[in-house]
Formats: sequence, C-alpha cells, structure tokens
Amino acid sequence: MSQRLRLYDLRISRFPRILGLCQDNVPEIAAYANSIQETLLFDKLAGDESWQGTWAEIFFNVSQSSPFITLPREIARLEFITVCNQPVALQNQFFEYQDFGNGRMATDRCDNPDILQGYTRNNAVTFTDLSSAPQYLRVYPTNAQDVGIKRVFISGLDANNLAIYSMDNTLNVNGVFLALEPPFTTSSMTFNTITGIQKDVTIGQVEIYQVDPTTGDEVLLLTMQPGETVANYRRYYFANLPCSCCPVPGATEGTVQVSAIAKLQPIPVAVDTDYLLLQSREAFIEEAMSLKLTEADTMAAQSMAARHHQRAIELLIGEVGHYHGINTPSVGFYPFGSAHLNKTMIGMQ
Repeated sequence: MSQRLRLYDLRISRFPRILGLCQDNVPEIAAYANSIQETLLFDKLAGDESWQGTWAEIFFNVSQSSPFITLPREIARLEFITVCNQPVALQNQFFEYQDFGNGRMATDRCDNPDILQGYTRNNAVTFTDLSSAPQYLRVYPTNAQDVGIKRVFISGLDANNLAIYSMDNTLNVNGVFLALEPPFTTSSMTFNTITGIQKDVTIGQVEIYQVDPTTGDEVLLLTMQPGETVANYRRYYFANLPCSCCPVPGATEGTVQVSAIAKLQPIPVAVDTDYLLLQSREAFIEEAMSLKLTEADTMAAQSMAARHHQRAIELLIGEVGHYHGINTPSVGFYPFGSAHLNKTMIGMQ
C-alpha cells in the first residue's frame, strides 16, 4: 500500500502550481486542500462507505448502567456495530419517532428480552456529563507557551438554571472566558449544565474538569486537542445492552465490548506533517483544476470544471477498487428487517 498522504506530499506536487500558488505558501495550500477534501467527501457519489482511508474499525467498552458512547472528533458517525461480536442494528434519531413505533428508547435492565439496538443521540459537548450538579469547572493547560495568552470559553446554565452571561471587554457574551493560567483556572460560578465549549488554537492539549464545591474532588470531562476550537462530539445510546459478553474470558459484569466500522471526520490540515483523510494525490489535483475553473464565469469553463470534478471522483472510485477489489463486495440483505426467519419458526431446507 502507498504511503499515507500528507500536506507535504501535496505541497511538492503540481497542486500549488495549478492553483497559482508558490510551494512555500503553506497556509493557502492547506486552505485549498481542506476545501477540496470536504467537497469530495460530501459528494453524493461518496455513498455510505466513501473513499479509501475514510473508515476505520474501533472498539469501545460500554457500561450497562450508562449505555452511551461519545465519539472523539476524528469520527463522524458509526456505520456498522457489533455488541459481544454480534451484529446489531443502528438506528437514526427519526426511528424513535415513527408512527406506530415504540417511541424513544429508555435505559432498561440488562435482562430485558427486547431487541438490542443502537440509537443516535444529540451531539455532546463533553465525553463525560456533569455529575451531582452544580459543579465548578477547572481548566488545565499542558504547555507553558499557552499560559497567559490563550483562553477557553464555556457556555451553560448556572446553579439556578439561568443562562450565564459575562462581559468580554465591551461585548456581552453568552458564557464566560477562562484564561489559561498555571497550574489551572477555576470558574467563579458553578454550572448545572454545559451547553458549549470553545478554545483558542493552542500549542498543547487543554483539559477540563468538574470540581465538587464541597469535597473539591475532580472528574475529567474533556481533553481538547491543540488545533481543536469547538467541542462537539457524536453520541450513541444502546437499548437493552447485555450485562456481559459471556462466555468471553475476563468479561466484567455490567461492561461489554462494542466494535464498529466508523466513518472518519476530516481534521483540517495546517502544517506539512498533517495527514490528509483522502489518499489520492491525483484526485486532489483534478479537483484543484475544477476549483479554479469554477471561478471563471463562462459556460465553457463550467463544463470543463464539471469534467475535472468527475475525473476526481473516478480516481477515488478506482482507488477503492485497487485496494479492496470490485468483484467481492460485502452485501447485507434483510427482506424481513429484524424479523429473522428463525424467529417465525421458518427455516431453509
């Protein structure tokens, strides 16, 4: 398999010249690369599985008492899941609001005989929710170069469930800024709910904890990466999760393993060593040609732009075929939905 594509690999290719950029203009090259990558990823022809390099197999340990998983920012969504090595249906949010359906799924006991399924939930701000609210919030910098320069902005509800407002110079903002100071910065008020977290681009990671106002105990809620500016993470819920994965050796009561094929989220590139999610350099070059032609206000240019875009899509399709083959697809066929034949006492002879 070819090497993993980096921004550097685009920068030393024909890519900058097509865009009319110098090879050492890293910020502009990165901006175009991010724009092109998003265009190709969101193209309707990408389908569910999308292009080479855009999916990965991941594993989670999920507690039956709190059957949720919150995905890191590198993951856009889960495509397929298994619980205790058994495939499980994954439903979107509209599924629970269908006419004549069962309604919204709630936490059930592990011995509930109903069907085990996964459900999409609203995006979350933190990996772990606030517990025993109200709580103070504490921010830890991990790199001294961020101290006294960078800030974190937190929105939410105070101990009276009122929206928190504060003044930032002359602006009234819906939240409060916390400057990164050594060894940490603690909010002056307690929070019942966190509705949003933002931060500046930093050199090091930033850790956010809840702090109990009585005991002073800390619980880590979130770790934000240096280039991450807005906290927003996909969350899933599992109804009727089993107590354990018997007969798996070493299985802990109340915790099961969930594996999944995940659709990856593109992380914007900024420096030479950043990896691109799409792996076809030639597709980037073709889409760069398309992008330049779309800026010309002529019918001929628009037609040529469409051809270059189509060529980029063809290259991405061909890349998937090159690495995974085109004659051995994986097909799932469910004519009866979740009503498998063995459940209706029908068998195949």
